Amino acid sequence: MLTCFFGDIHGNRDALDPFLEHLDGLNPDRIYCLGDLVGWLPFGDRTLMRMRSLGFPTVAGNHDLLAAGLITDHPGQLDRMQATAYNAGLLSTVPKAIEYLGNLPLLIEENDFTVVHHSPFHLPEPGCAPTIGCFNYLDGAALEACLSVWRAFPKRMIFSGHDHIPAVYELSDCAGFPGLQDVKVYRPKNQEPLTIRLRSDCRYWIKAGSIGGPYRDGIAAANFAAYDSEAETVALYRLPYPAERLRRELASHFFGRNLPTLQKFVKLLDSC
Repeated sequence: MLTCFFGDIHGNRDALDPFLEHLDGLNPDRIYCLGDLVGWLPFGDRTLMRMRSLGFPTVAGNHDLLAAGLITDHPGQLDRMQATAYNAGLLSTVPKAIEYLGNLPLLIEENDFTVVHHSPFHLPEPGCAPTIGCFNYLDGAALEACLSVWRAFPKRMIFSGHDHIPAVYELSDCAGFPGLQDVKVYRPKNQEPLTIRLRSDCRYWIKAGSIGGPYRDGIAAANFAAYDSEAETVALYRLPYPAERLRRELASHFFGRNLPTLQKFVKLLDSC
């Protein structure tokens, strides 16, 4: 059975549509969206309407919850707060868009894996509302802090996005208190796919990267992950897409000129 995972679309239909065409060719048995349908790019209405029409199982990302008014951002995230406000205004013109985002689950659990936007170990307690603190990035310190609970986690695999950097984290099930020395990190090189054969004595945290950017690894390509349960493999893919129209639209957009994050994104597209 082939299962595909993607997310962090962030308003980028120029990346989403070629990816969906590519997905049709793969003909996966299951498809999951890892959240952040909107945010960053000032075109969240486009991607939300497209994704809502497809009906893929989807978890809520921090940008989705921010745009829906369900969480408050860190005070220092000025770029992100401006992007949230702009997209929330766009979505207010789309019938039931805010309700759709607000009703997305934080977690989807299947027999052999969990789907979450960032981390299943940083979600709120049952009955409590999420906060922006549920969506900190997975740096070395954050990873080390959750190793024990990860090793005891009932699911063999975690599929998530959020960091915009594709990677596979492999944690050994060896005895003893786990440390970072027990974790191997695999990352794709350039635009070549990366395939990892799953080991029975390990568990895996797969960060699928971002479909729509901004791309924090400096490679402008739509990222997604695929799990083949028969071959016992996980693969990370980078799919190049025509970005000239997007580059022109962002460069000429009055809102985009005010956000350093989007200006940096335009420069990356310029260099491709």
